Amino acid sequence: MRDETNLSDEELAQIRHLIPGPEPTLVPIAERMKGGRAGRTLPVADTLLAGNELRYLTACVETNWISSAGSFVKQFESQFAAAMGCEFGVACSSGTAALHLALAALGVGPDDEVIIPTFTMIATANAVAYTGATPVLVDSEPINWNMDPALVAARITPRTRGIVVMHTYGNPVDMDAIGRLTDARDLWMLEDAAEAHGARYQGRAVGSLGIAACFSFYANKIVTTGEGGMVTTNDEKLARVVRRLRDHAFSDERHFWHKCLGFNYRMTNLQAAVGVAQTERLADLVETRRVNARRYGERLRSIRGLTLPVETPGTTNVFWMYGVLVEEAFGCSRDELRERLARRGIETRTFFIPIHLQPIYYRAHRGQPYPVAEALCQKGMYLPSGATLSEADVDYVAESLARAQRGSA
Repeated sequence: MRDETNLSDEELAQIRHLIPGPEPTLVPIAERMKGGRAGRTLPVADTLLAGNELRYLTACVETNWISSAGSFVKQFESQFAAAMGCEFGVACSSGTAALHLALAALGVGPDDEVIIPTFTMIATANAVAYTGATPVLVDSEPINWNMDPALVAARITPRTRGIVVMHTYGNPVDMDAIGRLTDARDLWMLEDAAEAHGARYQGRAVGSLGIAACFSFYANKIVTTGEGGMVTTNDEKLARVVRRLRDHAFSDERHFWHKCLGFNYRMTNLQAAVGVAQTERLADLVETRRVNARRYGERLRSIRGLTLPVETPGTTNVFWMYGVLVEEAFGCSRDELRERLARRGIETRTFFIPIHLQPIYYRAHRGQPYPVAEALCQKGMYLPSGATLSEADVDYVAESLARAQRGSA
């Protein structure tokens, strides 16, 4: 059995002030609003299955095509890739699998380094580690919370193979700045677009801006298949390698004949059927989040001590999650605010704990300064943001934040 990495008391003492407290207990809303349902809570993200999901799933069952060989897989790959501005899509079992497949197809291995943001979900670093390569971390920009392009050049070494950019919470990275670096140093750029379905940068779809992009279709994502992922690319050779690696690297010459190490990262026809139905409604799912982000902005901008998310000129932020920073001027800590909101039936989530603070990576990066990522970790949380969120729900959250600031929640 593999051992866990436990930090010593001395190590924990160095970072304890940055680590979020335990999850608060949600108290169901007894009588939230006129027409509301007693006992309801407001989750961070609800899945909306309001299109052809059931019809397509029924077709899978009625035709007995439930494995990865069904027709919905290819249909989903084609439709989603096209929506992301790409010619090729390779569906797989998760967003993490998509990252691993893309890195493996690019030939990343034990002697290599891959630059990633430290402020990201653990999967970004783990996918690099799966290949045996070393994740090299970069701090964030304080305004849009993405990897800071000004800090990347100093992290490039002769062992660097490429850069994984992550569009944080659906907000596109400054791709031109990163692109100038990769072009000058002959590196590839891979997009971690797990949270950015439908986002755009300078008129171009996120997912088509690097050598490849990796998407997640987990239940809380803008497009969901329950679990699932996809690699999108305009590079035909890379797509072919990713497709082969996804399926045990079976040889074209004969069955059960394998010339390289492959993986079982396939997506089922059932999952793809849901993905097709979701992709048909992508524009509506994105617009719902953008409308609710505007509503939040209108209602929260007057509340002292909250820093709201931005949309950089020339980009389309899809606001996968609506995140805020709880500053000292708010009057209570982020964790106390979460407790107050939970007592009103409102679920929240803290921002990512940066990679350099994670027990499994801490010792490799100890002593390296990442002040912006640490501030985001300490102050950040996201509010209910899913596609089922109504204007009345946004009003209730905004009212609850104001009450919490007054200490009356």
